[in-house]
Formats: sequence, structure tokens, C-alpha cells
Amino acid sequence: MYRIPVILLTAAFFCFLWISCEQEREKYYDRPSWLEPPVYHVLEEKGNFHSYLHCVDKAGYKQILSAAGYYTVFAPTDEAFQSFLNEKGLNSVEEIDTLTAKEIVSYSIIQNAYIRERLDDYQSTDEVMWLENKAFKRQTKYFKGVYDETLDDKTIKVVDQNGVLYEEGSGYVFSYDDNNYKHIPYFTTEFMSFKNITSYDYNYFFPDKEYTGFNVVDARVIEYDLLAENGVVHVIDRVILPLPNIEELIAGNSQYSLFKDIIDDYLLEYDLAPASFQERYREYSGITEDVYMKVYPLLNYAPNCENFLKYGGGEDYDAQIDGWSIFVPTNDAIQQFFDKKFLTYYKSLDNMSPDLIADFINAHMFRTIVWPSKFESTYNPFGEEARFDPESDVIEKRFASNGVFYGVNNIQKSDAFYTVMGEISLNPDYSLMLQAIKNLELHFIIMNNKFNFTVFLISNNQFESIGLTYDADRNSWNIENTELGTNPAVAIARLINLHVVFGKNITDLTTNNIVETYGGEYIRISNGRVWAAGNRFRDNVYQFATDGKEATNGYTYELKPEPLVFSTKNIGDDIEKTFGSSKFYKYLIKSAQYNNGFVYDTVNSTIASVSNTENTTLLIPDDAAIDSAVNAGYLPEFPEIGTFSSDDELEKVFNFVMYHILPKSIVVPDGVIAGEHETLYKTVDGKTYVLIVNNPNGDFALIDNYNRITYLSSDKYKFNVLSNRAVLHQIDNYLKY
Repeated sequence: MYRIPVILLTAAFFCFLWISCEQEREKYYDRPSWLEPPVYHVLEEKGNFHSYLHCVDKAGYKQILSAAGYYTVFAPTDEAFQSFLNEKGLNSVEEIDTLTAKEIVSYSIIQNAYIRERLDDYQSTDEVMWLENKAFKRQTKYFKGVYDETLDDKTIKVVDQNGVLYEEGSGYVFSYDDNNYKHIPYFTTEFMSFKNITSYDYNYFFPDKEYTGFNVVDARVIEYDLLAENGVVHVIDRVILPLPNIEELIAGNSQYSLFKDIIDDYLLEYDLAPASFQERYREYSGITEDVYMKVYPLLNYAPNCENFLKYGGGEDYDAQIDGWSIFVPTNDAIQQFFDKKFLTYYKSLDNMSPDLIADFINAHMFRTIVWPSKFESTYNPFGEEARFDPESDVIEKRFASNGVFYGVNNIQKSDAFYTVMGEISLNPDYSLMLQAIKNLELHFIIMNNKFNFTVFLISNNQFESIGLTYDADRNSWNIENTELGTNPAVAIARLINLHVVFGKNITDLTTNNIVETYGGEYIRISNGRVWAAGNRFRDNVYQFATDGKEATNGYTYELKPEPLVFSTKNIGDDIEKTFGSSKFYKYLIKSAQYNNGFVYDTVNSTIASVSNTENTTLLIPDDAAIDSAVNAGYLPEFPEIGTFSSDDELEKVFNFVMYHILPKSIVVPDGVIAGEHETLYKTVDGKTYVLIVNNPNGDFALIDNYNRITYLSSDKYKFNVLSNRAVLHQIDNYLKY
């Protein structure tokens, strides 16, 4: 008998086991009967999506929607496609070209699957939180990528900026592996309620469409939450093409060509894309050609950026909850503004700085969605509300892939140009003052129309006349006049602050007045003349002011022949200049002869304990008051020959002088500072005070420790005398300590 070798029996046995296992494995991995088919097959089975699936096939997306994945699909019905074909003048879906098919399909697909309940929830990456009802956009699979553009009559390869920095106008971000995908907006009842907006806000953009509580762009969602193995389908009644972004909308209408030209000519840059992107593009396309980034470094945001603040302080998905807004004036509106305001002095944009041009454009750019019902409560980065009437000023309104677009028949009346800041910004004669104000970051304050300002303008020639020059290449100031000190930054700050009056709209320069300026120093106004402490030591003591120009938040004045000038001298120089023949000053000199510096230092012209870096008020009794103080024993007899005879006599002078000095503030008859105020005189028990009566009606008096009332001198030229961070007043009595 023939025997089968053992090795063959063993092989046959294991072959049987393998076949049995494979059969069991196939049964184990059979598709479960309860599992929904993929999106593509769900739509096939529904039977009303032949046109959409035809586009899916033509666009090359069949495999994507048939395989594993996680997608949300807004699928238009065959009826929706028939309407689309009629609108486009096409006879059948076969006439839709491949490019259009790709646009329709890729823009209908959202990465990740969202049922209706989750679609309007925001995917915050902060601790992986879902924030309910905050979202109204999702990123689609459509992107422009690299495209051709003409620059200087030459065709170049271009890719859009895909990131915006948090700080406006501070440059740009470009991520080499971010495709800048477009987003698709949708509108749910829950989101609208969360934002406190209504069907008015939806129908403002889509006036002929029914708002149902679940709309995608201008389409109604007529069936939702069709579950598939690889996602979710929401059925819509219109075919949606990719929405243009804000940049594309600006370029798409010739009545905004002037706005576009301004941006293109002065604020748009083409920078070579990073090497990592160039290499990636060459590998993908097979094209060896430079690609340039289309960027807007000076704008509040890049109108071609589909991401929100993802790369500039935002989160990965922040475009789900917000976007850009823009108000684009017509050519006529811009030209009228240029003729009447913007180009009154410069005559041409070519002569303006890019920053100033950017201010005009940026005033129309909001870093958030400006809903139609919220114009008055939504603000641009300048802190300005949208200053348009949504019914009469807006001639075109469009939802964009990255925000909202409004075409308007007016310009944003920006505080940059209509407040007191405008006269500085728009006149080249004040370009150095503008530069200094921006260096100090004071421009955002001055252009705030919620406060009043009076600004005395400094021309470029006046900067030079007082010895201050600006080096544009180094962005630095230089001092050529030692009377202004040695620190240019300090000098510029004091000078500019001296020319800005905060909180007062001064319309009358004929009355006698003393006014606090922005830096806490004071200026005098009388009979159309204006002066500061430093002017008293120059040839042109009084600066004559021209008629003021009214702005929305105050007035501006020109001063001639020179600007206001602060003083760097010590207080003794001003005492000598005005009160040099007074008995008070003579007592200071005599004290120095006995012990220089104890009360007064003749070398430095300083009073003890008085710093020229802090505000000070000095009260100077007139000669009759000095005589009364001597008779009452509060001052020693004045030695006509020699000096004082003892330390006790010097101590009396010291105490007397110190009790007439109010440190740390300037007190003038303006109704502001009143009540008890500390003096420099100290008793063994501590500080001493005087009581200040300072009523807005002009009543001004000082009450000492003995309730004696003292008034300012009747000689108006002997009070409100300006000094270096100080004011000197002659009084008609002495203060009794």
C-alpha cells in the first residue's frame, strides 16, 4: 500500500486550518449590516443627487467621498442644479466644466463631520472646549493655491497671505503648509440668538431668500443629519459656488477701482515666498518658477487672508466665530474726500507717507464682523463705530468667504482726519509734529472725539528755530539748543505735551487765562498771545495765535513767530526775572550770604527742597506783607549791611519760605485744586497745610493755620508767573505758620 508521507499530511492539515481561519476572518470583518454606507453611496441611494455626483466624479472626489474619512457635505439636489443650469445658460450638467465642478464640490465639503446640533458650536483649542452656538463658518476643502497675476506687465506666480498678526499694521505671517482654505458661512437659530441678531441681518445680505433658521449662504437646508460611514450630509436647495474673499470683491467692481488702486499702489507688497514653500510647490506642480507672497503689511488685516487671527494670537479654528469687515467707498466718494479734505495740502498721494495712506484705508477695515444691525456698536481698531447708515449709505452688501463686504457711497469720517489730529496729519508743514506725536503714541489720544482738545501747532520750521531736528534714517531726534536740555526724548515729550490741552475746547484767546497742558505744565493766554515758561527767556516772549480751526473734538491754532518753549532753568531765575526787586527775593539772597544753600543757592538759583522735576507752587508775599511778617516776628529784620546775625534768624527765613511753597502740584485760580494742601514747612509734629479756596467763578484765596485769608496780588502780571514746572504767585499778605 502506498503511504502518504507525514510531511504532506502535516501540510494539508495546516492548509485546511488556514483556509478555515480565512473564512472565519472574512465573516468577522464583513461590513456590519447596521453601518451606514459612505457619503457617496448615501447620495446615490437617495436618488436625487445625480447632478451633484456627476460633478463629484468630474472633480475627482468620488474616492474621497467613498472611502474612510470624516466630512460634512452640503449637497445640492437635482432641482437645485437645474436652477443653477438655468441661471448659467447651460443645457445639462455635462456642460459644467471640470474647474467649476471642482469649485462646487470642494466648497461643499467641510473637513470633519458635524450634525446640525454641533455645527454652530465653536471648537476652541483652549483645553479642547466646545463653546455652544458661537460658530457660523467652517473651513471647506476649497483653496486658490498658487495663481498667475500681472505685475509691471509681467506675469508672476502668486500665493495669498495666510496669516495676520495681532497688532494691526505690524507686518504679516505666512505659513508654508497652510493652504488658506476658504470658509463657508451658515446661519442657525441658535447662533443668531447668541449674537443677538435677527432675520434682518440675514436678509440684509440675501433679501430675496427665506431665512428658515438653518441656511447656508443663500440656500435653505431642506434636510439635515443624513448619517454616513464617513460623515454627515445636509441637503440644500441651491448650488453654492465658492464665495469671493474681500480682496476679490474689491477687485470685482469698477466703481471701487480708486480704493483698489490706492491699496495696490501704496500698501501692497510682493515678497518672495520662503524656500520651504517654493520647494513644496515645485514638488507638487513640477514648475520651477519663483512664487511671490501677496501681502499687506500696513493694513489692519490682509483682505486675501482666509484665516482669522490663527497665527497672530488667535486659535486654530477662530475663523469659525469671526471674520473681517470692510466698507469700500465708491470712486466718487473718495474723490470728493480727497478734494475737500485729504489732499488739501499734500496735493498728491505720492507725497504722503504710506502710514498716512494706510490710516485712510484702515479706517474702513474692521477686525470683526460688523452685522447690519450693529453698525453703531462695532468698532474699528481706531475705536470708531461704523459711521454709515445701513439703509442710505450702503449700496452693495456681500458675504465673503473671510468676512463681510459693504460698498458705500461715503467715506468713514475717521477721527484721524476730522479731529484736531487731522490738521496735523494732512498738512506737510507739520510732518515733524506728526512724527513726534506718533513717537509718543499720543495720536490715538488726540484723535479721540469723546474728549475735547486744544492743540497749538508746531511747524517744521519752528522745530528748527528752537534747535530740534529729526533724523528720518535713524528715526531719532537731535538737540542743537542746550537750553532744551541734553536728552532729545525728554525734550520732545515736554515740547509736544506743552502744545496739547486736554479736556478744554479753548475758543477765546483774548481773555487772561492760565491753562494746564497735557504734560502737567502750564501756559499763559492773554489778548491773543500765548506763552510758556521758556518763552520768557527768549527774544520772542509772546507767541501770537491765528484764528482757530474747528475740528470735531476741539480747535487748533498756529503760533507765530515761535512755538511754546518749556524752561530748563531753576526756579530762582524766574524769581529774579519777575521779582528781582522784591523784598522776598532780597531775603533769599541774604540767606545765601549767611549760608549758601540752606534756604537759597545762588550758584544754582535753587530753593532748598524744590526740585525742577516736580510741579511746585511758590507764593511770594508782596513788600507790604513782608514788612508785616517782620513786625509780627515771623521774619528777622532785613540787614541792609552784611547778612543775618544768627542761625535762629536764618531758621526764621527758612520756615517762612517753606510755608509759602506748595509741593507736588501747581495751584492756579482755575477752580480745579481746592481744600487742604501740604506745604514744605515741617513742624516737630509733622506736616503743615494751607486751605485753598478755588472756585470755578474765579474766587481764589489761601487760609493759613490762623484762619487768616490771603488773596492773589492785584497786579495780574505778578501772579500766574510761569517757571520750570512751577508757577509763582504774588500774594497780598503772608501766610502765618
